[in-house]
Amino acid sequence: MNFKSEILMSMLLSIVISLILGKFIIKILRQKHIGQEIRDDGPKSHYSKAGTPTMGGIIFIISTLITVIVFRLFNSEVLLAIYGMLAFGAIGFIDDFMKLVMKRSFGLNEKQKLVLQLLFSIIACFLIKQVNPNFTKQVIPFFHKTVDFGIITYPFLIFVMMGTSNATNLTDGLDGLATSVSIPVFIATSIILYNLNSTASIFSIIFAGSLFGFLVYNSNPAKVFMGDTGSMAIGGALVMIMAMYGLSLYLIILGFVYMIEVLSVIIQMTSYKLRNKKRVFLMSPIHHHYELKGYKEQKIVSTFMVVSVITSLITLIDIL
Repeated sequence: MNFKSEILMSMLLSIVISLILGKFIIKILRQKHIGQEIRDDGPKSHYSKAGTPTMGGIIFIISTLITVIVFRLFNSEVLLAIYGMLAFGAIGFIDDFMKLVMKRSFGLNEKQKLVLQLLFSIIACFLIKQVNPNFTKQVIPFFHKTVDFGIITYPFLIFVMMGTSNATNLTDGLDGLATSVSIPVFIATSIILYNLNSTASIFSIIFAGSLFGFLVYNSNPAKVFMGDTGSMAIGGALVMIMAMYGLSLYLIILGFVYMIEVLSVIIQMTSYKLRNKKRVFLMSPIHHHYELKGYKEQKIVSTFMVVSVITSLITLIDIL
């Protein structure tokens, strides 16, 4: 089987596995009463979603792992991407488990999350160095120049890893939003890595396929939510793929929707603290702002997805 055929077949298999797993895992989550709790200060339209099975991110995580095993993708590049998916996904899983299974209201506190993210990010930096000794050289978008960040690479990548995983987590707030935004992102990364002759290209397309299968259950009205388990796994996988090739700065473009989501939260919090509790948005992250302005959930999701497709294409045009 040639490389192109392997990419196509692996994506199709991951979609099928995700679809099959979805039925069984959603049933188990319902039986165990592992359902979404709705914030009192959230949009009223979300109250009807209370009890919807969550922690569904395990569907596309397991689907990805099974497909990787079937195609025997055990080289260092793929294993590094898997590390990112599992390490950051584990943080989300622990948080979800504490909230939804142990019934602790807030799960992991902010300090605990940051410590775990910091720990896994530091480990990731040293793993990346083993795979790519030139990982300190970062490509500057649009200028097609490479700048050696030297020792600064470590704090830079730690910041990017923690920021990206939190950004994808914040994006998961509407039915199918994080999923539909992430599919074009991972398809784009697969094309980029294919151009670099990296087998991580197959991992990226497998992950995209697993997300596509999951979207069948996650689109409005959602039968399952990915939870922090899924949203943080997405960020972890994405940032590891880009970081190992010195493409981290492209996350500003490729992950534009994620960046806007986290930026809206920062702006909102800063305004609230410095401007005597005045808010810039009706609610943050920004997708909730548009909800409260009266836009339908499906329209917000489809618009954000189109933006993600456009920024993914811009990234591809610049890199290729």
